[in-house]
Amino acid sequence: MKKNLNQCIMLVIACLTGFVGDALLQIGVNQGLGGPTGWGLKPYFKQHGSGESLFIAGGMMTLFYIIFSYVAPYTYLNLAIFGIIIDFIFRKTMIFSSLQGYYEYFNYFWSAFWMAIPMMLPFFISKL
Repeated sequence: MKKNLNQCIMLVIACLTGFVGDALLQIGVNQGLGGPTGWGLKPYFKQHGSGESLFIAGGMMTLFYIIFSYVAPYTYLNLAIFGIIIDFIFRKTMIFSSLQGYYEYFNYFWSAFWMAIPMMLPFFISKL
């Protein structure tokens, strides 16, 4: 019972992390952070809109955590590696073609870094 409750809490935190993280990113891009392209994210936000992109981010973080729960135990290292793998898959497959500018703006290291951090964040929050 306790494991299921902890898993549910982790999924809620992951969803909220994606939702809030995307909202903060949108605010930053709209305030001019990331230069004229907003780190290459302006086409993504333009295509999906403010509301839709919030739910995409929240849903994807939830999905990533569901998948991860079947792959490995929760540790910062495992989550970081999983985030790096996800970033690599997204970069190579261009599942979201509207993120092409983002992947052109950031090299492999930085895009992987910015995927590893959000993957570790819900685990960190759950430990508080």
